[in-house]
Amino acid sequence: MKPIIHSLFLLPMTLLISLQMACAEDFHRKGYSEDLYNATHDVTQEQYLKNFMIELFMPHIVKETQKYYKDPSATGLTYDWDNKYNVVEIHYEVEQEINNQHFPYTVTFTANVYNGDMNNQKFFGTDTLTFGVNPALIVNKEIKDHLAIKLIDYKHNKPNND
Repeated sequence: MKPIIHSLFLLPMTLLISLQMACAEDFHRKGYSEDLYNATHDVTQEQYLKNFMIELFMPHIVKETQKYYKDPSATGLTYDWDNKYNVVEIHYEVEQEINNQHFPYTVTFTANVYNGDMNNQKFFGTDTLTFGVNPALIVNKEIKDHLAIKLIDYKHNKPNND
């Protein structure tokens, strides 16, 4: 079962590299808005990929928000696709070292964090979580000292009291 899960994680990362290179020129030439969600139907694959990344990282995002707030109810997450920030950003740098660990990819998510109670909803804030990702470590069971996915930055913005 684990080899299937590892393969399912490596496939989108490989596609991500190819898609990022192919779409970048077209994206800048057409002058789309900063987030591809607001672009035309020509870039729906990019939006699908961003949604896929959110679903793939959801357990990590929830775990880190609960840890940050020291509150197990911090499980409600929404994504403001219409705002001025990118909900999902993926960066690739071959030789990138973070805290003495090699993470060629960084994936940043910006989410609105709520408690999970729909009847008594509490807004914690809009938070930005950045994870370092090393896909080579996912399938390599011999390397136990380094994580394949690790939170490397958590930025919290306090909620506005409007």
